Amino acid sequence: MRGSVWRLIVLSVPCLLAVPLGAVKDRCTWSAILPSPTHLNVTLKGIGFINYTWAWKPPSDLENSTSFPVRYKSSLKYEGDEWEGTKINPFLTRTEVVTLNTGITFRVKALVEPEGYDCQESNWTEIYIPPEEGDAETSVRNFSCVYYNFEYINCTWDFGHKAPSDTVYDFHYWQDGLEVIQNCTSYILKDGRTAGCHLHGDKFDDKLDLNTCVTGVSAGATIKPFFYNLESKSFVKLSPPWGINILKTDNAFDINWEVPAYWNQKCVNYQLRMRSGASSPWKLHSYTNPTAKIIDANTRVRNIVQVQAKHSFCGDNGVWSEWSTEKYFGEDMGQSWNWKVVLLIIIPILVAAAAIVLLTYLKQLQILILPPIPDPGKLFKGMFGDSNGDYSTWNKQPKGSLTFKAEEEIICKVTTVEQLTCPSERGGKLGENEGLEEDAFIVCVDEEISVDDDHVRYDLVTS
Repeated sequence: MRGSVWRLIVLSVPCLLAVPLGAVKDRCTWSAILPSPTHLNVTLKGIGFINYTWAWKPPSDLENSTSFPVRYKSSLKYEGDEWEGTKINPFLTRTEVVTLNTGITFRVKALVEPEGYDCQESNWTEIYIPPEEGDAETSVRNFSCVYYNFEYINCTWDFGHKAPSDTVYDFHYWQDGLEVIQNCTSYILKDGRTAGCHLHGDKFDDKLDLNTCVTGVSAGATIKPFFYNLESKSFVKLSPPWGINILKTDNAFDINWEVPAYWNQKCVNYQLRMRSGASSPWKLHSYTNPTAKIIDANTRVRNIVQVQAKHSFCGDNGVWSEWSTEKYFGEDMGQSWNWKVVLLIIIPILVAAAAIVLLTYLKQLQILILPPIPDPGKLFKGMFGDSNGDYSTWNKQPKGSLTFKAEEEIICKVTTVEQLTCPSERGGKLGENEGLEEDAFIVCVDEEISVDDDHVRYDLVTS
């Protein structure tokens, strides 16, 4: 453990254990003010275990008197709170278990008891114990411990708001009678960081209070320790009762259940809840013994029963166990007519039938008022899907009746035209070598073209 938790703190060493003496009543007047206690010492042992000691010496003129009953009144206060833990006794010492998360002030004074004496009280003598160093936001949060069925303890916590990401938390515990502070050996991890400690039953004495402390180490900040004192058996969470047995009598149901033999029945309370059917609200009943009698149950329906237990120690509230498994008694709901169930079944059927009829009628009415618009996709589906480009097939008409026909390739014969000059009739006939081919014929190109007397121009067309 780190910091001052490990060390034994002695704020002052001298301790004069003077036996308080007194004086007779007639020598103790209002003008005689009692002296204050001196040599107030504070010793810290383990975790949160503090022992206060002080001394008191009577005035010199009262030292020889034995009939003057002096008492000491002491109290303590956490920083920011009110004074608490007031005690009055004749002892010169006081032991307390405290949490050191904040500073603590302790005070003591001398007084006379019983009433009837005229002496005044002394002034207070005080001493202050400072808290541990570090920002409180770096301490762990939401610290809690649960003692599961007297078998093991799980203590868990959340990381401090201002704790750096490299912070490593360590768990320590101590009980009265231990020589040294114990360290956790089985941590509970969360996201790879220590977030709890598991203590098996053989690691501690459940008859003593468990004083715990969570310290931390970080390279970037001083982590403030967190202290917590667990009162003996006040944080026990029992296992759920089992073996629920239900016996029907004349006008009631007798219910009992099983619990472990090691439970102290004087410290265990039970809670039974019951309802008639899954839709009914729960009714709670409290008991101090593992038996119950139900007289307000509806025997005509099937009832549901569950039980849980809680360990209470010296008036402290423990932790309720989980609920036991469900147990049923009464008649089965299916053996008699339950009109509520029948209506819950018939009404949805009637509503569904009416909705179907109404939707059918509205569909027909819609067709009459708003005729459906043809879907072009369906109309031209055959053109692009099944005809493969053959429009006559899609149009269901013969090819000859279509206005537009597919183009055909036509081969044309090419004719060559040559220009010839022929002699005129007056010049005589053509020579033997100048005869025209068999397929040639003479065409006058342009009658308006002037020619001379000896020649006439023709165009020779050959095919």
